Amino acid sequence: MDEKELALVKARADADDPNAMLVYAEYMKSVNQAESDKYILLAAHLGQPQAAEKYGDICHAHGDYETATHFYKRGARAGLVDCSVKLAVMRLTVDEHSSLRELEELAESGVKSACSALAAYYKSQGNRKEANFWKSLVK
Repeated sequence: MDEKELALVKARADADDPNAMLVYAEYMKSVNQAESDKYILLAAHLGQPQAAEKYGDICHAHGDYETATHFYKRGARAGLVDCSVKLAVMRLTVDEHSSLRELEELAESGVKSACSALAAYYKSQGNRKEANFWKSLVK
């Protein structure tokens, strides 16, 4: 992105365009992480689904599971199935049975991240047969 394009994106972001905010945040990621995070949060608050997922990822990485859950739910309501997978994985320790059922339903409907999550879960439980089965569906 050249300087002219960056200026246009920044102007749109300053005019509260959530999609421009996300583009600007992605550009700023390598330049200024704090600025990037700020614009991801702003875009998420304005309803940009990918920004909600990204901000949920940031919060999850920092151990703020309550805020991560909030933003993953926003993403899931907007139709991002990976957010549904992340919510189910977060609930595994609280409600294992329903979380596994939800992950299996998502995996059976073709969501690769759900297959990966199930493979990782079963591997951690020492169930290689189930882990290999779900891992084979990722490919």
